Amino acid sequence: MTQSYHTILVAVDGSTEAELALHKAIHVAKRNQARLIIAHVIDTRALHNIAAFDAAIYETLEQEAQTLLKDYQEQALQAGLSEVQIVIEFGNPKTLLAHDIPEETGADLMLLGATGLNTFERLLIGSSSEYILRHTTIDLLIVRDKDKTM
Repeated sequence: MTQSYHTILVAVDGSTEAELALHKAIHVAKRNQARLIIAHVIDTRALHNIAAFDAAIYETLEQEAQTLLKDYQEQALQAGLSEVQIVIEFGNPKTLLAHDIPEETGADLMLLGATGLNTFERLLIGSSSEYILRHTTIDLLIVRDKDKTM
C-alpha cells in the first residue's frame, strides 16, 4: 500500500528551517502530483501592546508576508508545480496551523521547520511544532536543519 498526498501544506515564517521545509514540500508535492499550500500566520498575541499605539503594524506585516510568500510561490512554480496557493492568517499560529488552516484547505500532509528552541525556551514559550504534533489530525513532517545542533 502506497501513501499518496493530494494537498500539502507548508508553514513558513521566513526562518532557515521554514525555507528548508518549503523546499522539501515542493519535492514531495512534485512526487505526489499534489497541490501545495504555503501558509504564514502573523502572531497577533505578540502585537496587542504595539498595535494599540500603531494599527498600521498589521498592514506592514501583511505586506511583508505577501512579498515573502509570492517569492516562495514563484519558486514552487518554477520547480514545476502547477497548483500553488498562499494563505496569510492573523492569530495564534499554533491553533491555526493545527486545526483551522488544514481543515479550510483540505490538506492531508503538513511540513514544518523545526524551531531550534533549546529546552529552556521550549519550557517558557512552548514549541509550535510540538503543539501542532499533538493536536493536528493530518500527517506531519518536521524538517530539521542537519547542520544545526540543539
